[in-house]
Amino acid sequence: MSEDSDLVLSRIGLRVVRRREELGLSQKDLAEKLQMASSSLSNIEHGERNLTIRTLCKLAEALEMTPAELFTGTK
Repeated sequence: MSEDSDLVLSRIGLRVVRRREELGLSQKDLAEKLQMASSSLSNIEHGERNLTIRTLCKLAEALEMTPAELFTGTK
């Protein structure tokens, strides 16, 4: 059985928040690093925005993770 896409987006959002906080970055800091609006990052963190592969890769790089780690939560 595959996971519901809303659940996957919510889990990615939680991983973004956790990692951002681990790195001591504010939401504004990370949004600037990604060259995106803070509101867009907030939507990602709350699982309310569907991610493109490009955005997933940019997020992973900014958070010093691989896209797979961000997607699956494993190292």
